Amino acid sequence: MKKIYIFCFISILLSFLGFYLIENVFTISPDVWSGNGNPGILIIMLFSPVFVLSYFFICKLTREILANTIVKKKIVILIFTVISCALLILPIINYIDELVIALDGTPADPESKIYRFCWFNQYTNGIYFNVYTFLLSHLLAVIIGILSTIRIKPYLY
Repeated sequence: MKKIYIFCFISILLSFLGFYLIENVFTISPDVWSGNGNPGILIIMLFSPVFVLSYFFICKLTREILANTIVKKKIVILIFTVISCALLILPIINYIDELVIALDGTPADPESKIYRFCWFNQYTNGIYFNVYTFLLSHLLAVIIGILSTIRIKPYLY
């Protein structure tokens, strides 16, 4: 087995672990009051290199797999991944709406638990780090990998 496959698998696994920890361990539940800051920022900073490596290895693996593939197949795969990204937007929006309802409103609403907080706080880490955003970000890395393999021949005038 090639080393890139092993590195890619390990980086995706560690990246998923980071997303899981941020969403499920370091995001405060809406039914609990917390005013001690956002502990998730430490994990985000700790896992940021892992996230970047994961995206890099996904792009590299996509380039390697599609290196000898015809352009039409690449375009079909590209269209499929773009549609997948578009479909992932729907559950992300639904997740955000449910969280805002659970928090009793947005940061601008005086009755909300996150009143006068920014949108990135200990209650809303899950908006940015969840299964859907994990899949979306890795699909975007696949799209970048596909686009980097498609070469358009210039027209000769």
